[in-house]
Amino acid sequence: MSTLPHINKPDFPEEVLEARTGTLPHTEAAAQAVFLQVNSESYEWLAGKIQTLDRQKEAEEILCCIEKAARFAAMYHTGRFADGTIENAALEIGADLDKLAAGTGDLWLPAVSKDDRRRVLHVTFNVREVGGHTRLMYHWVRNDQSSCHSILLVNQPEDIPVPLWLFEAVRSSGGHLVTLPPKSGLCQKAKWLRTMAKQSADLVVLHTIWPDVVPTVAFATHDCPPVVVVDQCDHMFELGSSVGDMLISLRTLESVPMAKRRCSPRNAAIPIPLVDTLGNMSRRDARRTLGIDEHQIVLLSVGRDLKYRPCGPYDFVATANRILNRQPGAHLYVVGESAAGIAPYLRCAIHDRLHFVGSVEDPSLYRAAADIYLESFPFGSQTALLEAALVGLPVVPAYAPLCPMLVAHDEAISDILTNPQDEREYVKRVELLIRQPEERAMLGKALRERLLTGHVGEGWLNRLAAVYQHTDRLMQAHDPRPIPVSICANTDADIGLSHWSLMGHSNIYFTATSEGGEEAVLVHSSLVTKWAGDFSKARRFAWRAIQHNPYRWAVWRLFLSTMLSGARSIILKAVSHIKKE
Repeated sequence: MSTLPHINKPDFPEEVLEARTGTLPHTEAAAQAVFLQVNSESYEWLAGKIQTLDRQKEAEEILCCIEKAARFAAMYHTGRFADGTIENAALEIGADLDKLAAGTGDLWLPAVSKDDRRRVLHVTFNVREVGGHTRLMYHWVRNDQSSCHSILLVNQPEDIPVPLWLFEAVRSSGGHLVTLPPKSGLCQKAKWLRTMAKQSADLVVLHTIWPDVVPTVAFATHDCPPVVVVDQCDHMFELGSSVGDMLISLRTLESVPMAKRRCSPRNAAIPIPLVDTLGNMSRRDARRTLGIDEHQIVLLSVGRDLKYRPCGPYDFVATANRILNRQPGAHLYVVGESAAGIAPYLRCAIHDRLHFVGSVEDPSLYRAAADIYLESFPFGSQTALLEAALVGLPVVPAYAPLCPMLVAHDEAISDILTNPQDEREYVKRVELLIRQPEERAMLGKALRERLLTGHVGEGWLNRLAAVYQHTDRLMQAHDPRPIPVSICANTDADIGLSHWSLMGHSNIYFTATSEGGEEAVLVHSSLVTKWAGDFSKARRFAWRAIQHNPYRWAVWRLFLSTMLSGARSIILKAVSHIKKE
C-alpha cells in the first residue's frame, strides 16, 4: 500500500476554530473562513481514502479517487493549488504504467515525422465550440507556422463534435487531431498519450482546464519530451505539477507566486492570442441584424453562466438594474447566460432593459453593436474582456474582486484599466462613459492600441518565440518528480476563492444563505461533505441546519438527499463486494 504523509492543520482564527466544537461563528468574515476550513477538511477526508488502496492491485480505482479529490479541490477551494498528497500517488502509478497497462487494448496513433520544424503536441481534456481554452489552442496553432501542431483530446464526449475550424487548423499545420476513446480506462489512456508524445512531439503543452490525472500518469517517466503546463485556470486546483517542466501563465499578475504554489521549477508568461475582427461588420449592420435600435446605448457583457451568480454583496443583476434605472436610454445585453438559467439565483427582478441572450458561439456581432463593455462579477472573464477591448470598446472592469485571480488582469492595459474600488465607483464609471462619447472613443482607442502590440500577429508571435527559447533548452530534459504536500493556506485571497465557490459551484440550496452566518455554514458544510461522500457527517450538518431554521423547505430537501445518497452508497458498496467475490 502507498502511505500518505501526515497533513498539518493550518492556523485559523480562534473564532473559526470554535465551529469544530459546535459553536458557529456569527460574523460574515469568520463564516467565510469556516467555508475554507470545511472545504479543506472534506478534501483531506477524500485524500485519506486513497491511502487505504493497494497501488499494485487497485491502480485504476486509485486514479479515479485522485480525480475525484482533485475535482473537489477545483470546485470548492481548499487553500491549495497543487498537492503531493494525491498527485504523488499518480506519479508512482505512472512509473509502473507499462506493466499496469499491458495488454489492455490497442489504438492506432498517427506519427508526425521529424523535420526542421518543432513538433508541438497540445493535450487537453476536451474542446467545445464555446470556450476560451479551445480558442487559445486554435489561435496558437493557426498563428505559429514555425511549428507543426497536433492535439490530443483525453476525454472528448461522443455527443460533442470537435469544432471543424480547430480540426482544419491542425491539419493545415501538418499535425493530427486525436481523440481517445472516452470510455477507456485511465491507465490505458495514459499509455496511449505517452506513445503519442514519444513518436510525434518535441514539446508537450498541457492545457489544464479540468483536474485530469491521465497526463500525470503518462508523463511520469524521463523518457518523454519536455512538458509545459498552460495555467489557463489559475484560480483552481490542478493536477500535473509533478510532470510539468515549466508553468506558462497567461497573465503576469500571479505568474511567480502561482509557480511556487503549483510547485513548478520554472515559469514564463505569454499573453492570450487574439484575432483582430474590427471592421468585419459595421455597427449599423450589426444592430440591424440583431434588431437593436440605432440610437440605443448598448452595454454588453460576455461570460459563462456561473460568472453572473450573486455572492455575498456582489450581485450583477442588482447593479445592472441600478444603472438602467438611472440611464433610461441604455440597454444591457448579457451573452452566455439566459434568463431561465439565472432565475434560481436571483435576489431581485430582471430589469426590462436587461437582456440575457443565452450562449452564443460567436459574440462578435454583439461586440460590433455595443458602445460599452462591462466585465462580469464576482467572476470576470479575461478573454471576453480582451476581445471587447481589441475591437475598440471602452471597458468597465469588475469592482473590488474577492480575489485578483477571479477577474481580468492583463499587463498590456493594467495601468489604464484599474478595478473600481466598490459598486458605487463601478456605476459611476459606466454612467460617465454613457454621458461622454468622446471619453468612450478615447478609452476604446487606447485599449485597442495596447492589445494590438502584444496579443495579435507579430507582437504575439514575438512573445511566443521568447517562450520557445526557454522550452527549446528543455529538449531531452523532462524531469518528473514528487511534489511537496500542501496544507491549507488561509490568506485573504484563498478565503475569497472559497467564498466564491459557494455560489459558483453550489446549487440553489445555498442561494438564500450566501452572505454568511450560521445557516450558511451548516448548509455549505452539508453540501460539500455530501459531495465528498462523507454522508454521515453531511446528515449531521443538514439536521443542525433544520434545527436552526425548520421552516426552510430547501434544507429539508438537502437532509433527505443526504439520507438517499448514503443508502445508495451502501448498496453500491455491497454490490461491488459481491462482484469481487
